[in-house]
Amino acid sequence: MIDSTPFAGRKEAFGRLYQQLNDIAPGAMRALCFIGRRHVGKTALLLAFDTAFGENYAGARVFVSQFMPEDEEEFLLMLAQAATEAILDSTGKVGKLNEITQLEEDGDARAWLVETFMPVALSALQGRRLVFLIDDADKLLNAVRSGTLRMDTFAYLRLLVETFPEVGFVLTLDAEYEPEIDSLGPLIGVNDSCRLTNLAPDETRWLLQEPVRGCYTVPDDVALAVHKATGGAPALVQQFGYQLYQRWRLTPEINVITLEDVKALSRNLYQYAESAMKYDWLRLSPNEKRVLAAISQRYYADPLKRVDPEAIEAWLADSDKPMDRTAISAALRGLEYAELVQNSNTGTTITSGLMQAWLLENAGRMSFSGGAAIPARVTSLIAGETPAPKRGIPARLALMSVVAAAALGILAGVLVFGSPPTGEVQSPAPTVTLVNTPTALP
Repeated sequence: MIDSTPFAGRKEAFGRLYQQLNDIAPGAMRALCFIGRRHVGKTALLLAFDTAFGENYAGARVFVSQFMPEDEEEFLLMLAQAATEAILDSTGKVGKLNEITQLEEDGDARAWLVETFMPVALSALQGRRLVFLIDDADKLLNAVRSGTLRMDTFAYLRLLVETFPEVGFVLTLDAEYEPEIDSLGPLIGVNDSCRLTNLAPDETRWLLQEPVRGCYTVPDDVALAVHKATGGAPALVQQFGYQLYQRWRLTPEINVITLEDVKALSRNLYQYAESAMKYDWLRLSPNEKRVLAAISQRYYADPLKRVDPEAIEAWLADSDKPMDRTAISAALRGLEYAELVQNSNTGTTITSGLMQAWLLENAGRMSFSGGAAIPARVTSLIAGETPAPKRGIPARLALMSVVAAAALGILAGVLVFGSPPTGEVQSPAPTVTLVNTPTALP
């Protein structure tokens, strides 16, 4: 039977969290904030907390975006409700929690939580640690700024940790709010954060292979092709796994996945990922857009030639806004931090084959803010025109078939799109699920 909620990777993140929750140094704070882009797996990590930490910990999950509190009293009651559910899940009973005096109307919710609820709740946990898992802490930040929550909300949460050694906090924060992480103080300090990144190749391989072991086989080269296509983005790897599972379910007699299967599913994955790739593009600065488009087109024109700041500078030289090497290097650092490119001794490459294909089809038509144009040879490639052979480049490379809007071709050495299979694209839930039918990716 296939595990319906496989979870891959994050050993480093969980290791850091374990250290944080068990730090007994003077002044240490048992709280940690995970920062990450959309769909990188922040919610999935919180959902995997109990499995990762075992029976000595109880995770009290608070999904702020689903149940946004209207005032502080409602927020604190959300914490109490989450703790009650965690106790029931961990012990199978609520102990004396049903004997607690309820918060009176217009009562002091802060005092009630500290003096009445928490002592009984921690006693009911029978020695387990209670860890509040607050998803989308950026929503709490906005609630504080709007006056829905009090300005000292995070100071009060720190008071809970200081008052009760058995209590800890884990928060998730959208990467767009990373510059504002200081606003989570004093609960979260300058060193109390951990950034979630894409899956490594071995983590992608595990996710595609282990949950379906005994049903069908995903060879290592196939798993690597999926990783190159997705760049290890968890939501895309998850969707690939789901599509591969559906392909096997329809034809169970064919129980070895091949590279041709990956190619055949790629268009479905491209359609699934389009909105997310466009979102990533629109979040970039004008310089980052120019550099990313230049890398894509430079690599397509000659995939064997090194792409570096010097090559990008030369490629952009005939645009109406050329960039110098300093500006290009700064843009490359931003793109690498966003995991859209990889910089190494061999040059710069685009992390995801799907993003490379999207750039070939769309980058020339997207806004660069301020009317800046990219080079004519870049826009001609995107428009579907065949570029003239360039001196020093073999004709067989310069005359490669160009990706057209209607026929998403792909790049040499990364991934080749085949004909799309029939059926709708399914969108995964926040957790990595190969069996359940997920919801749409925004």
